[in-house]
Amino acid sequence: MKIYDLFQNYAYCLIHPFKTHELFLSNEEDDNGFKPHILGIYESLGASWVFVVISGIFRIALLNLVLFTFINFLASDESSFSLISNEDGSLGFYFLLFQTILDVIFYPLVMLFLIQFWEFTIKLFGKALGSDENLDEKVKNIMSVALSSSILSIIPIFGGMAQKLASLILMYAGLRKQLNASVGLSFCIMMMPVLMFLGLTSLIVLLYILNIG
Repeated sequence: MKIYDLFQNYAYCLIHPFKTHELFLSNEEDDNGFKPHILGIYESLGASWVFVVISGIFRIALLNLVLFTFINFLASDESSFSLISNEDGSLGFYFLLFQTILDVIFYPLVMLFLIQFWEFTIKLFGKALGSDENLDEKVKNIMSVALSSSILSIIPIFGGMAQKLASLILMYAGLRKQLNASVGLSFCIMMMPVLMFLGLTSLIVLLYILNIG
């Protein structure tokens, strides 16, 4: 797929998340004759990683700009903070640079784990809803469309927040259209990581209390 087609496909998924899944299910074109391309999960992951790398480059460039500005500010004779060493003042910025590099490097591994988790969770609820027909394909479509939110990560400063919010909206649209899940059940499925974390935390606390007793 060409870069332009990829951008167009991702933009369409972001603007028309519900319509996208309707077109996937019906295998038809929209009123304007456009038909979104169905990407495989790992194809979507690869494309998402590209946007994460671009976002990382932007963040590193921005952090370096801020770092050099901060150092020049400290070095100025007119600065009331001139007694602060440049090393201490720039330590936090170097930490952010290192964190950004790690985010880019380990993004595929983290996303592979999350994809496996969501595939298992969605299939579990899909079977409970009786959506056994083409369930694997439906789950892949849900995850593929949700990954298209990564295009927002290239937006400076607010891109990460926008990407996470868009990912939730896209997943909600997929659950509603692909699995015909109700509003409440869709939110329950999306809250599974939080519910599992709370359950695990409660279990650990309970075991700790029992051991003390």
